[in-house]
Amino acid sequence: MALSWPLVAEGATGEDVRTIQFSLNAHGQNLAVDGGFGPLTKAGVQAFQASVGLAADGIVGDQTWPALVIQVSTGSQGDAVKALQSQVASRGADPLAVDGNFGPNTLAAIQQFQTWVGLSVDGIVGTVTWNAYVDGYLPGPNPGQVAHVVFQAWTQNDELTVTKNANATTSAVAELFSQRWSAGEGWTFDGANGAAGTIFYTWKRPTGNQLVLGIADGAGGYFYLEVVTFQ
Repeated sequence: MALSWPLVAEGATGEDVRTIQFSLNAHGQNLAVDGGFGPLTKAGVQAFQASVGLAADGIVGDQTWPALVIQVSTGSQGDAVKALQSQVASRGADPLAVDGNFGPNTLAAIQQFQTWVGLSVDGIVGTVTWNAYVDGYLPGPNPGQVAHVVFQAWTQNDELTVTKNANATTSAVAELFSQRWSAGEGWTFDGANGAAGTIFYTWKRPTGNQLVLGIADGAGGYFYLEVVTFQ
């Protein structure tokens, strides 16, 4: 099955834009890596697209991403490695230098990420692993962020975001979406408390019912949704 890639175009900001800028530089350009998709980045994308025989529309999508990203592994150096390391660093894991050298620390981070998202754990960042990074798999860098991302996704019936952005367990996702959110129920955040490596975040509604999200402390400084309880 063909991979689905995010559409990134002029006006976009964030980590995927930095990946595009680093990758364009790895292909010989000289862009500032600032995470802002402005006119210079668009022109760089168009020049790259023309060079590889793609429609030069300046939009990075399903055709451009696979051509743009570069496979890296232990021993690789340069801007393509910086693109990868920046993606890793953006996830709030244990500090990783964005130095362009694919050494042991980078390898360990990649293998951990591949484990989390169910890929072959080979430490090689090819098209499939790149896709997992740029397509939004974001294990949470702190428990509060995970809890609030999950709650907001639930209010929008966005199961995919919970699965990807919170690195949630399958059972927790199933339990959360077994009940529908309703704006009329008046859910409000009621605080958090911790116990034995898990922090529990609670939302309540006027009827007295509550939703509890248990965010567990995983390896490498990441957090993930493990427990969902409706009471």
